[in-house]
Amino acid sequence: MNISKSTRLCSALALAYSGLAGLWALPAQAQQTTMERVTVTGSSIKRLEAETALPVSVITRDQIEKSGATSVEDILRRVSASTAMFSDGTQGAGYATSNANLRGLGANSTLVLLNGRRLANHPFGSIGGAAAVDLNSIPFAAIERIEVLRDGASAIYGTDAVGGVINFITRKDYNKGELTLRYGDTEKGVGGRETGASLAFGMGNLGADGYNLLVTGNVKKQTKLSAIDQKLYLRNADEVPGSDPPTSGRAFPGRLVDFDISPGAYANAGANFSACDPDYTIVQVRSTTTPNGTAKKRCRFIYPAMQENVPDSDKADLFGRLTFALNADHQLFVEASFARNHSIGRTAAVPIDSTAGHVKADGTYPSFALPVNSKYFPRDLLLSLGYTPAQFDTLGNGMTEIAMRSVNVGPRINDNTNEQMRLVVGASGLWAGWDYDTAINLSQAKGSLDYFNYLHEGRFITALASGKVNPFGPTDADGTALLDAARMEGRMRESKGTTIAWDGKISKELMPMAGGNMAVALGADLRKEKANDNPVNPDYEQGLHIGGEGSVPRTVASRNIYAVFGELSMPFAKGWEGTVALRYDKYSDFGKTFNPRAALRFQPMKELLLRTSVGTGFRAPTLWDVHSPTAFTNTANSLVDPDCPAGFAGDPRCETQFNVRLFSDPNLKPEKSRQYAFGMVLEPMRNLTVALDYWHIQKRDQIGTIGGDAIMASTDLYNKYKSRIHRLANGFISYIETPVENLGELKTSGLDLDVRSSWALGEMGKLSASFNGTYIAEWKQQNGKGTPFVSYEGTAGDGAGVQPVPRWQHTLAFDYALGNWGVTLENNFVKGWTESAGLVEANVGVASEHKVKDSSRWNLAVSWKPMANLNLRLGARNIFDQAAPFTAVSSYGSHATGFAGSFTDPRGRFWYATANYQFK
Repeated sequence: MNISKSTRLCSALALAYSGLAGLWALPAQAQQTTMERVTVTGSSIKRLEAETALPVSVITRDQIEKSGATSVEDILRRVSASTAMFSDGTQGAGYATSNANLRGLGANSTLVLLNGRRLANHPFGSIGGAAAVDLNSIPFAAIERIEVLRDGASAIYGTDAVGGVINFITRKDYNKGELTLRYGDTEKGVGGRETGASLAFGMGNLGADGYNLLVTGNVKKQTKLSAIDQKLYLRNADEVPGSDPPTSGRAFPGRLVDFDISPGAYANAGANFSACDPDYTIVQVRSTTTPNGTAKKRCRFIYPAMQENVPDSDKADLFGRLTFALNADHQLFVEASFARNHSIGRTAAVPIDSTAGHVKADGTYPSFALPVNSKYFPRDLLLSLGYTPAQFDTLGNGMTEIAMRSVNVGPRINDNTNEQMRLVVGASGLWAGWDYDTAINLSQAKGSLDYFNYLHEGRFITALASGKVNPFGPTDADGTALLDAARMEGRMRESKGTTIAWDGKISKELMPMAGGNMAVALGADLRKEKANDNPVNPDYEQGLHIGGEGSVPRTVASRNIYAVFGELSMPFAKGWEGTVALRYDKYSDFGKTFNPRAALRFQPMKELLLRTSVGTGFRAPTLWDVHSPTAFTNTANSLVDPDCPAGFAGDPRCETQFNVRLFSDPNLKPEKSRQYAFGMVLEPMRNLTVALDYWHIQKRDQIGTIGGDAIMASTDLYNKYKSRIHRLANGFISYIETPVENLGELKTSGLDLDVRSSWALGEMGKLSASFNGTYIAEWKQQNGKGTPFVSYEGTAGDGAGVQPVPRWQHTLAFDYALGNWGVTLENNFVKGWTESAGLVEANVGVASEHKVKDSSRWNLAVSWKPMANLNLRLGARNIFDQAAPFTAVSSYGSHATGFAGSFTDPRGRFWYATANYQFK
């Protein structure tokens, strides 16, 4: 961008955009003037495009196509300010959602807009969890560009724009037509194939015809990639010497809990007892022995072997925009969109033991017990190991406790369908010298969840107590019929999230000043947010699905938000421009807040621009945080109990996913923040631009939970919050209490570097290059009021709420064009991080830190235009077939094991081809 133009053209700073609760998008065609004034993300003032006082990264449609990206999530992985995606798109569990996460502050602190206005948040929520837009809601084929404001913008957009704003801007005044076909597959053919098509059609010219109609559509199908076909989780021995694969004590064949042995681990078990399958289990030899001195052995389940690294999914979206030019100064527009994402995720079969059941009112669990007179009870084996019949009845009622996996039922299947419908009706233009923009916005997100191969707790306990179900091997027809009757399947959850809003904004240039014209913007918006998170199966609501997400109480709540805001741009001297923005918000349930912002832009010479900004933010608790009934879930990782009862060291009840009790708090205080940034943009020579920006964000009264994973993996947190760990009479953990609360402060800071250049090579064509990188200098928080700060930069986080915080990320791209040929080369780099000894021990059994390797992936694509209207592209992602770096910890936003699904693609070298045909 030419910075000398920026001095001459810029009449406003980029500070606040607006539209729906502070989010706006002014059509670029509102006026037909010599130099068209547009709205730039970060400002409410309509202005001439130029470099602004706020750092905005722009990703164009041409860049999207050249990158080979086929989803919004794939695009945003290339934005270095996006510290980590929160993604359920690369594994077989969860709700198949994808959320943005600028600066690693969480999905709740990143504002996602479509044409400057809000979408509805995904309707599935939980206490202490995210309430955010699912990126699958964005109409992919309609995107013209993406503007990422890498700075807080609460003063104009709304209080939740703490980490930044991502604005997806669709094509406007488009009167062409194009069809794009896509196909891609892994080189090894192991799964994860992609097929898709996009269509865009436009007609009418606003200036000549008085109207414009745009319609786009996109479909994408992705096939599953089973984890066992790659075995990325089995790299543990090379990466962490002496470790085991990630395993669980809930295995198949099953285990006799009170004897601490698995019949399948012994060769002489008998015909009814399956041996430990080496693909899915390991045999663990204990230091303790049976009564006759034989070593105790048990099968441990390699649970990632039943998961998926990539799920089956089908995505589709439609977008339409109809714009009427009433005259040269006024436009009416209607914008409608629909997006649907259907995902079928498979994960390990239901884990069954006493702690896998729901927590009863007295803190105890139901017993999963087999009659000792069952034909499937390993009587002969136990006798051969020196046990006597008097020892068989461990529960005193003719029963003995078992732990197992329902492998004979099949993998758990989460069938998710997420939809977003959105309608915007508005007007924009010029009235009495004021630019105006106003609209009514109705957005609704729907989510449905179907279960397959889950088990109902009560029905399974009854089936097991019949003695006809074999926990240790094949089950006969009678037992299979009982298992089928114990299934808990079908529709579990149907939820809706709704946003209804009106917004209006006016802006105008005022009196001339020494550096240009003063400009002002004024606006207001009204918004109603509603959540209806509805479990439709009452047993699911109570948490009676073994191995599910715990209890899921219905949450019905709403709030109203009213806001007024203003922005004033003052180019008070040659080369100088100051901007102030003010916003007042009033929440119906959390009071009022006033957030100012100031920015200063100085251009002493055409080759140099200096910029700085400072502002505040405010985030109200989610509707779930204050209205949801108490719920139970479990820790994300398998963890070790430091106070395992004496004599039970190594007992699977002390190394498991512990139950967690969540409860909301209507007395929570809002989360407040302040941030500042300063930087410079250099143009040392023609066609070379270098931008360097420092940013600092500080939150206080941070809203969240001190997760069970964090408590159990940190000695300091364990000692501080030991009172929250509730134990049974026998000393084993019943549940961990994790209330949502105001935790203390969070501080993060770092540097963004953005370099762009191009070279005209005459007859040799044209070469361009770009580089954007982010260095995180600090990311630390207080895990509780008044507690010391814990630094997470360069680490795996806490295994739950805090995700990995890599010190450095960058994307480097080269683009070469010669005639009708083009070549694009891209490098995506993520600096590795350190996983703590506590988390590593909980997952692979060795109490030592593990350094996750750097991820550096090169993508290459070649394009050819055999004719003017046809563009063909052949490309390869991860051209050097680099394996995703091994991670010992199992959950990084997704539940994929052996690699970090939030950062890397597990598919290895991936070939793809696209054909784009322009038919108008």
